[in-house]
Amino acid sequence: MKPPVRTVSRLAAVTVGVALIGVVAGVVWALLTPPTTGVVFEGLRREDIPADFAGVGAFALTMFAYGAVAAVAVWFAARTWRGVVGFVWPALATVAGSALAASVGMWVAGLRFDDDPTALPVDAVYRVAPELWLDGATRSGSSEPWTLLICAPFAFAVVYLVCVLSSRTADLGVGDLESDEPPADVFTSVGAASRTHP
Repeated sequence: MKPPVRTVSRLAAVTVGVALIGVVAGVVWALLTPPTTGVVFEGLRREDIPADFAGVGAFALTMFAYGAVAAVAVWFAARTWRGVVGFVWPALATVAGSALAASVGMWVAGLRFDDDPTALPVDAVYRVAPELWLDGATRSGSSEPWTLLICAPFAFAVVYLVCVLSSRTADLGVGDLESDEPPADVFTSVGAASRTHP
């Protein structure tokens, strides 16, 4: 059997594609996420707007879905690279894709919800883009932004593992292992007679 051809350019293209899918995931988040809303009061400043967890939760769920989709795409698009190398580089690309998703997503959400609370009259309802980096959101005083960057790689790893465990062959369907099957004549009566009677 002819061994499969592994090209680095194929793996690189798939890895870059995985990172760019993160941009799409960021836009999807920006279109689905709820805005941070509130009522304008006298002397309201932008810093006075409270942190809203709904946008962060929606981003985390979107990143989980992005990681799962990326794993399935890599499994089929980089078939000859299945295994450790075919896992590590795209998994790292999901971290970069998550960072791209956060940047692009917050920019698009800012275009959707662009109220300036300081310019609105008192008692008006403002709608602003949710903030992903929640300062003061934890007991230690600030959030840990990296936690949003590991949602996609975690989902990627779980789905890729399911694909590996679901593979029927030890070579993960790549076709680069030697066949251990005996020749066909071993199972015929002629082959059996030749082994027993020299």
